[in-house]
Amino acid sequence: MDIVRNPYAPGAGTPPPELAGRSSLIDDATNAIKRVAAGRPAQSLIMVGLRGVGKTVLLNRIEEISSDIGCKSAFVEAHEGKNLPELLAPKLRSLLYSLSKVDSAQDLARRGLRGLKGFLNGLKVTINDVDFGLRT
Repeated sequence: MDIVRNPYAPGAGTPPPELAGRSSLIDDATNAIKRVAAGRPAQSLIMVGLRGVGKTVLLNRIEEISSDIGCKSAFVEAHEGKNLPELLAPKLRSLLYSLSKVDSAQDLARRGLRGLKGFLNGLKVTINDVDFGLRT
């Protein structure tokens, strides 16, 4: 294959010219986002695959779709050595603050921030036998 015309361009999150063969997954994600936006339950999606097959590109595309529909989203990447609360709390806080500026969502966002504060108050992290607790 001609290396110049080859559409495969490996790189973390580098979008290819076309997401070939991914339309059903993108449609499923779009439908799930629309259902959640309408207050209805939706089937979760789990994307698995080897490094470099396009999972991050798909997640970025789904985040764009979410924004186009009018939903807020946050991209959270899991790292070894970090627990779920440490990964989620900063993103949730940021989303809730942005929602607190929207008139129709202020009350719910404030309730969410209070709930997140209670969650963080109970968070305890241990590093090298030293315990750390968070206070907000």
